[in-house]
Amino acid sequence: MENNPLSQYRQPVLISLVLILGMFLGYKLNSSMNGSLHSERTNLDQLIQLICDKYVDTLSYETLYQDGIQGIISHLDPHTVYIPPEELGRVNEELEGSFFGIGVEFYIHQDTVCISHVFKGGPSENSGLKPGDRILQINKEVVAGKNLDVETVIQKMRGKQNTLMRLSVLDLDQKTKEIQITRNTVPIHSVAGAFMLNQEVGYIALRMFSETTYDEFHQALSDLKKQGLKKLILDLRNNPGGYMDAAARVADEFISGEKLILSTRSHKANEELKTGDVGIFEEGPLAVLINENSASASEILAGAMQDHDRAIIVGRRSYGKGLVQEQFLLPDHSAIRITTARYYLPSGRCIQKSYHEGREKYEEDLSERYHQGLLNHQDTQSHHQKKKFYTDKKRIVYDGEGISPDYFIPVDTLNQAIQDSFYVYHIAEEFCIRIHHAHPAIFSAYKTVADFSQHFKISETIHQEFMDYIQYHRIPKTFMKNGLTSEYALQLLRAEWSKLLFGNNGYFLEMNKNDATVIAAMSHL
Repeated sequence: MENNPLSQYRQPVLISLVLILGMFLGYKLNSSMNGSLHSERTNLDQLIQLICDKYVDTLSYETLYQDGIQGIISHLDPHTVYIPPEELGRVNEELEGSFFGIGVEFYIHQDTVCISHVFKGGPSENSGLKPGDRILQINKEVVAGKNLDVETVIQKMRGKQNTLMRLSVLDLDQKTKEIQITRNTVPIHSVAGAFMLNQEVGYIALRMFSETTYDEFHQALSDLKKQGLKKLILDLRNNPGGYMDAAARVADEFISGEKLILSTRSHKANEELKTGDVGIFEEGPLAVLINENSASASEILAGAMQDHDRAIIVGRRSYGKGLVQEQFLLPDHSAIRITTARYYLPSGRCIQKSYHEGREKYEEDLSERYHQGLLNHQDTQSHHQKKKFYTDKKRIVYDGEGISPDYFIPVDTLNQAIQDSFYVYHIAEEFCIRIHHAHPAIFSAYKTVADFSQHFKISETIHQEFMDYIQYHRIPKTFMKNGLTSEYALQLLRAEWSKLLFGNNGYFLEMNKNDATVIAAMSHL
């Protein structure tokens, strides 16, 4: 939403708009549920236009319209949200599992767009674009030194299929090169990593639940079974959710017979999702990893595994989202996602945390958990305020709080501070890309991710270059005290190099070596 200095003059107008817009949206959404949306000019349109034309100060039609919508939904649950037209495509692309672009990862450092990764098989792979390249111009428009935000750059890189994108870039040898790339399909993979941790234990990390999640997961699990998989760690940490049908289909791979995954209840109907298909890992030890950022569909999957005693849950209490949204398009190509139901896990519990103290308090919940130390020890004091439910094997679980793990792993605040420091100052990307470019022979010796993981060590020379880099770039001493040169910091560097060489599997394999949650899961399996 734009920051308008005239907002103080808009307040009396907005109160009226909120009341009118409430009736407008109710009408529009009821129409959309019946399969049609009226696009003709409404009284609300006329009112806003009249205010814009006649009001003493200049006002924005779009700002008034969006502020009115935000005013209405501020009285609803925190997950009923309005999506402006310019954001809708991006939001939907995440759930659809692909978009049209050039297939790169980038970051912005010192007002410059820097390429950090070029996807294999993507439109940029054979274009000459390399990690470390700095973008000077996009389609002859200067972008270097313009202090662009990430969203603006994304919009410039994405576009219609088969459209041409011209880049002017400065490479690590300080040479300027002109590159042309034709935009094409770039998949947004749900499976962030999938590999064997040892001869028996496999690992799969799911980053979200989209239209492509089940097919990706099924393929990854099948591949691991061919490699000797007997036990599985499913990593749902930092997974914000997505389509609950996708989560239910993944759950069906683990649960035999016909069993309830979840039920939804609204004021119009109740529905159930059950297993039924024969899964490819219905037997065998299973651990599911969660943390405070695991939400929605990831909580459905973890909760179903817990309620049916199919898996051990390892990590920290999940987010606590037990509401179901449906998306409805509005005439101006914006959309609204409305909470239409609550979902209940097989034990009968709803894990939605309270939002009765307002959106602001709700959104501050995670920071409050951090300050209260609830990420450092398992919160059992609130259980007496919750209703008890029972798993298939009569273990007690609770409602209204997300998924509580069977085995709690506290957050490592020191390592988290180190990791934050690395990515706030782009230390990992900048340093690792430069060293990889300067010493190619060191890295070309490793042909497999396992070879790199087992044998690569940071030499004294590279370690000294790292120290010089930190000092040259004047990283604040407060961050130095957090351990930028600690073993964990060096592990972050190894993980970044492994990603440069072998993709996400390389990164996860390196980071999992000393990951307390992964280690605990393996021991309990």
